[in-house]
Amino acid sequence: MAKNRDNSIILLVDPPEADRISSEFKTAFGPERAAHVNSDLLAAAYKLAKNFNDAMLIISYAKSPRHPDLTWLDPEDPGFLEVKRHSFEERLQDAMKLAFFTGAKKAVLINHLSPELKGEWLYQAFDSVNDRTVAIGANTDGTYYLVGLTHPNLKIFEAPGFSRGKSAETLAERARRNKLNVVNTPETYSVTGEDSLLKFMESKETMPPIFQAQHAQPQAPAQEQAQETKKHHRRQKHAETGEQPQADKPQS
Repeated sequence: MAKNRDNSIILLVDPPEADRISSEFKTAFGPERAAHVNSDLLAAAYKLAKNFNDAMLIISYAKSPRHPDLTWLDPEDPGFLEVKRHSFEERLQDAMKLAFFTGAKKAVLINHLSPELKGEWLYQAFDSVNDRTVAIGANTDGTYYLVGLTHPNLKIFEAPGFSRGKSAETLAERARRNKLNVVNTPETYSVTGEDSLLKFMESKETMPPIFQAQHAQPQAPAQEQAQETKKHHRRQKHAETGEQPQADKPQS
């Protein structure tokens, strides 16, 4: 089915390298593990956006010498908008401007750290957005996983600071100050630590692999990663409560 060029999905992507991961993510998971977790989340977000037939996908990619293209994400290499300005907020503004310059009437930014984002929520956002209304999807921690708007409403991104802290609330307040209506898509969670990672890994245990192509660095199968995450989670809880951990049951 042909893509709808009136709609655009924006996804910001960084290479699967530890030094390209946020300090908060590395603190939560450790540098090497953070890169693997981030890659899994990016793959899930990319699959959703690629398969969404009613919007064109624009990827803002900060390429590196080790990963100069996106074949590590998709062997078909979808192409990308090369990053000129490296802060998240500047990259977002550049990607949004490109979307509207190339003919989109509506654009929706998605955040890959929220793995429960659904296609129906994207439809809800696109259907709701107009020059008087923006769409915002919030995570339970107050950050956003989705922001949808039209070209005149790019003004909510003009002042810096919209991507930090309770960013969903910040953007909603900016929209209201500009006399805009705010439509909220369903609340979900963002992967920020062991508990939310465990929830994500359990949800993908029975899912087929997203891509068959090999990554630049080999990764354990999803089920192995999920089991290891569960063990790590149990060990952490036992350490906090002082309980003696039980031996893992052998797999039948």
